[in-house]
Amino acid sequence: MKKLFFLLLVGGSAFAQQQTTSLYDAIIEADKAVFDAFNTCDIEKFRSYFTDDAEFYHDKGGVTLGGDKVALSVQNNICGNPAVKVRREAILGTFKVYQMDNYGAILTGDHYFYETINGVEKRTGRATFTHLWQYKDNRWKMTRVLSYDHHSAE
Repeated sequence: MKKLFFLLLVGGSAFAQQQTTSLYDAIIEADKAVFDAFNTCDIEKFRSYFTDDAEFYHDKGGVTLGGDKVALSVQNNICGNPAVKVRREAILGTFKVYQMDNYGAILTGDHYFYETINGVEKRTGRATFTHLWQYKDNRWKMTRVLSYDHHSAE
């Protein structure tokens, strides 16, 4: 009986670890995809990663309500000046993923921002983020975004 209990305990722990790892990998993959679209100014693809009722809270820019408005804000601000290219780079060692039962997951971490002007790229900032991801209809989408603690990267 003790042996069976031990096997169930070890097996259950391995299963839980596998699920956690799978969730982590899925969220990191979704994060990479949405920000690949951000970095290349693929606004249609970027928009597809937000729910219609998405809320984006930015400590410097305020609040943006609605997936369409989030995408429009990126189109007009990040992608609006052809002379300046902005790029977001995740700092992978800072990522943490937390399961939200019957909903999805929370991703927290830090990222750098870079600007390329006249062909010269410079790291311009660092910030912390919290993303609430919903898994619905076999797809991950962000419903809430907190972007805060923006400061110089130097």
